[in-house]
Amino acid sequence: MLRRSSPGRCLLTGRNPMNKPSNPLKEQLRTILLAQIRGGSISAQALAGETGFTTEVWTKILSNLKRDSLIRPFEPEAADRTCETMVKHVLTEKGRSKLKVVLTGGVFDIVHMGHIRTLEEARKLGDVLVAVVARNETVEKLKNRKPINDEKARLEVVNTLKPVDLAILGDPQDTYRIVKMVGPDIIALGYDQREDEKTVQENLDRIGLRSRVVRLSSYVPGVKTSRIISIIREGQQERKGVKERRRS
Repeated sequence: MLRRSSPGRCLLTGRNPMNKPSNPLKEQLRTILLAQIRGGSISAQALAGETGFTTEVWTKILSNLKRDSLIRPFEPEAADRTCETMVKHVLTEKGRSKLKVVLTGGVFDIVHMGHIRTLEEARKLGDVLVAVVARNETVEKLKNRKPINDEKARLEVVNTLKPVDLAILGDPQDTYRIVKMVGPDIIALGYDQREDEKTVQENLDRIGLRSRVVRLSSYVPGVKTSRIISIIREGQQERKGVKERRRS
């Protein structure tokens, strides 16, 4: 988000979940990248609407970034005949290289400390953490059960978690479509996720992505979604048995 540092000036500061030193340039690029992932390209007018700061402030920021070849007009041929505040921009290769983007994913059905520790560890690997939330049909295929919470509810919860910069829904048909869209520098696999690092790396190489695959080590003993669900069901069965004994 943006904060004012003095009259007429502004700095971009993210939630900075891991207490890393603030870097105004990185925060500007980070804000643009996240908006770009959500909508493809971004204008000063749109950024003003998202951050609550004026279009004039964002126009100046974008002008400086463009001067330094960190962003470019999304449609160069249309930029000359479009109002300056509405010209859409995307990061250039140089601008994107200033950020290290980490991608991780999961079901996040019942969020617990195991998820939090994993996301915190993943966030420490880079400047931006994007979390992919599995679709309902993907959960059914992987877990042989319907999720406890709907995909939209799970997405909303993950988007509120401190280590996560952006949560997006996965693609049940093509796992790597989202990976290609985000273009992460690092893909972080949870300590207990089924995917094999070597296989994922080979798939990335095959589609021309230079992401590095990392297996996270964070582990909270005794905390797993399946165990929590089992305990809940045992409790439900016990209460059902008590009610039946009372009726008999």
